Amino acid sequence: MKYNKIFKFLFIAITFLAISCKKQLDLQPTDSFSEANAFLTLNDVQLGTNAAYGRYGAYANDMYVSALLSDEAKLGIDNNNFGALTYRYQFSSDATTGADVVAAWGDYYALIDQVNRVLPFVATVTASPSEEPRRNILKGQLLALRAIANFDLLENYSKVYDANDPLGIPILLKSDPLGKPARNTVGEVMTQIETDLATAKGLLPTVTVGNFSDTVMNKINIAAYQARIALYKRDYTSAITYSSEVINSGVKPLVSGIDFQDIWTDDNSDETLFRIRYATSSAIGGLWSVSGGQILIAPSDKLVASYDPSDIRLSTFIGTVGSGDHYVNKFYTSSRGGQVVDMKACRIAEMYLIRAEAYARSTTPNLTLGAADLNELRSNRISGYVDETFSSASDLIDAVMNERFKELCFEGFRFYDLKRNGLPVERLASDANAAWQTLPASSYLFVLPIPRTEMNANPNMIQNAQY
Repeated sequence: MKYNKIFKFLFIAITFLAISCKKQLDLQPTDSFSEANAFLTLNDVQLGTNAAYGRYGAYANDMYVSALLSDEAKLGIDNNNFGALTYRYQFSSDATTGADVVAAWGDYYALIDQVNRVLPFVATVTASPSEEPRRNILKGQLLALRAIANFDLLENYSKVYDANDPLGIPILLKSDPLGKPARNTVGEVMTQIETDLATAKGLLPTVTVGNFSDTVMNKINIAAYQARIALYKRDYTSAITYSSEVINSGVKPLVSGIDFQDIWTDDNSDETLFRIRYATSSAIGGLWSVSGGQILIAPSDKLVASYDPSDIRLSTFIGTVGSGDHYVNKFYTSSRGGQVVDMKACRIAEMYLIRAEAYARSTTPNLTLGAADLNELRSNRISGYVDETFSSASDLIDAVMNERFKELCFEGFRFYDLKRNGLPVERLASDANAAWQTLPASSYLFVLPIPRTEMNANPNMIQNAQY
């Protein structure tokens, strides 16, 4: 796998910093620097694990690409060509035109490489007796991060799930920056993902409402990712099992009113199962607008029109300037500053929608339980909501898809939802020029290109069709 020089320098800087913080007696000679003396104690492993968490900021790119390629966004009034080639489906595998769509490849493999550099030292570094339980915790967290990085790669760069498809993504279980791996089958990748997640859950301690943390991987948010992955895989029984595990844990119940609004200004972390904390960075908020108020990427007219006037999400997710133009309010501001907001990578609302869809798509659909989950979510969002009943599985599925569109906008789902369901992108005329108003479900563009730099460096890599 080809990694750029910047990544190598960053790793050296991180590991050097870890060494410099150690007591003088623990330092190795300066002429024998290596990974072996970068990781000497469990605290060093913790620093390496922290760096892996930081690299999951790569998911921000999925949020951005999903919005640009789907029908939930349009180019803002102050766009000035930010993401315009991606929005217009004019991208290629070259970073000159395809920087948005190829970025996830290097970013997620950088995360995987970080995990693979740290993992071998978890069992070998020194630790005091009181620190020993942390070994399993750190190993479990690292395995979980590797698994979700592999899943996000699979979702971006492979077709709709088919275990026999030979064009999955390369599985990397050790750090080898000069390696030239071939693509594994989709089934092999999924097996590795599921193995890593199951192993991680077995290593991590029991989670309660009192000790749950949404900033680290734990048994409950791993179950949430297992539910997400099971839905992608069309394993609806497992999707119900895992989403129920999360919902029934009670760690993050649904909220309404001001409590729901405060999620998006980081005044609370209600409903959040996993997030990346940003103290000063505008990595998420800056994707859609900048501190001067310029609107780069705006909510689509189609998305705005989808909300009922009594739906709290309308004002919470969508802002309006004096000219009547809309902006993404979902990640707009916090007490730390404009556009400085946390990345919410997984929330409890998704679990209700996963379970509702899985009930509807099961071999024997359960419309009653599926509708109950959908109604529970809606009743926390829409004032005066009256429960809806459904006479067919297809009607319930359509309702869930529409609810995902409204609830999960700009969180990295819409494009991938359309892809896994074999649905086209259909934009309103007010949102897009006729030339890029529709993306047929059969389009090769639903599978993103392997970066050209990877293709040039790795003779064993196979490019996706038509790039």
